[in-house]
Amino acid sequence: MTGNGNQTASPRKILIVDDEMSVHRLLTAYLKKYNYIVENCLDSQEIVQKVRSFEPDLILLDLMMPALDGVSATKRIRNLRLSSYLPIIMLTAKKEVRDMVTALEAGADDYITKPFEIEELMARIRNMLRLKQLQDRLVLKSEELNEANHQISRLNHVLVQTNKQLQKKLYDFHNLFEVSYRVSGQLEFAQLIKQALINILGIFATKNTLLMLTSKDDHDIFEVVDAKGFRAKTLRELRMHRHDKLIHYLELIKRPFQLREVPEEFQEIVPRLSALEVEVVCPMFQDDNIIGMVCLGPNLKDEAYSEDSLEALGILGNILAVAVVNSRVYEHIKAMSYTDGMTGLHNYRFFRLRIKEEMSRTRREDSIISLLIMDVDHFKNYNDTLGHPAGDEVLRQVSAILQHSVRDNDIVARYGGEEFAVILPGAEKEGAMALAERIRVKVEEHAFHREEIQPGGQLTVSIGIATFPDDALTEDDLIICADKALYHAKNTGRNRVVDAKEVMKNS
Repeated sequence: MTGNGNQTASPRKILIVDDEMSVHRLLTAYLKKYNYIVENCLDSQEIVQKVRSFEPDLILLDLMMPALDGVSATKRIRNLRLSSYLPIIMLTAKKEVRDMVTALEAGADDYITKPFEIEELMARIRNMLRLKQLQDRLVLKSEELNEANHQISRLNHVLVQTNKQLQKKLYDFHNLFEVSYRVSGQLEFAQLIKQALINILGIFATKNTLLMLTSKDDHDIFEVVDAKGFRAKTLRELRMHRHDKLIHYLELIKRPFQLREVPEEFQEIVPRLSALEVEVVCPMFQDDNIIGMVCLGPNLKDEAYSEDSLEALGILGNILAVAVVNSRVYEHIKAMSYTDGMTGLHNYRFFRLRIKEEMSRTRREDSIISLLIMDVDHFKNYNDTLGHPAGDEVLRQVSAILQHSVRDNDIVARYGGEEFAVILPGAEKEGAMALAERIRVKVEEHAFHREEIQPGGQLTVSIGIATFPDDALTEDDLIICADKALYHAKNTGRNRVVDAKEVMKNS
């Protein structure tokens, strides 16, 4: 199969089982675009007959159907004697973990929640078809080995031992494939690292593991990003420099190794790792540059790690390196899409996303939230007189004042032009008013370049405040109330803080 879903051999067949014709039309159109052969099944009770007649390579199965639900349909399929493995991807609009677990326990291989991105679904289909190919190969290999055992009885003992070793390697490869599938599809950095370390604990039966990566601020520094089985205190001081001898050793051998194997001339950092009971180190590379390392503690059985385990760890290190690089690129692009390029604050898009999230959380927790909307007074006069570079510098300095005035959990955003917004989760009216007044005073007292050209001889701001649930019950109404309070402040003299209640009294 090629990267875009086309087949190098015969096209793969996919059966869609869903009671909604619109879903069939949509999925059929996309799947045929990628050269899949598609068959539809609107009545889930006919699924067994469809499987036998169509002989699909993969099934897309809706979880919620009126006649026969996806879980029951999956159980029926798994009771069939099929010539090859048949992957099932569950399509569901339900997000409860319990429903997902039930589907997986019934025999589904994967699930995706509606609505979903077509690209994600296509990627999952390709991965499942690769898994099917691997499963079929495993079955074929097992059959060949069993046949050999029957035909060559005098070599039975040797063949049995060989079979066990081969099965172990295939099992390890299957586990690596599963890990690769999971981490390659995970772009959220924290979740990627967490899932990778949990899988490492299971695959290599190790008591503890840690991951070190190059620092985002200094690529010559390696620091611990996450660990399992270690005490946090023991890891705080664990940092390495690119010039450390152990890093040179990693760059030299480019494979996992046991600490006891490190030559004496490279043992400068070994005592620090040995003190943590680290036994194995696996480098992670991007091209020829080392970007991190995976460290394993003792085996649960207190046995030495085998060469097969080290080889598998090396493969996993390569997989994880690619996933980490992709995740960091994704997070950088994501951060850029939510960042105002000039001020470094969050942008309006991020503001709208977060105020919706914070309002939902506030309602769930029966709490309070306040919103400040602020505008630089007579900014057009300053900008037109001194030019856009001077005006941009004012906006950057006001942004810095805001960032240094709020709490860590407050959200500061550039609302647009010379307007700014501050979301204050958990802040009551009095606290919001006090913060707004502090900001107003700080701006008033700040020495801006040639601010004497402004009316009144100073560069100032006006601020409007609204609080949920006192002033509004939705995020849109909260924004409107704060905005009205801001314009009331500007229309009644500027350089003022106005509460939405004041506007209501005067309206």
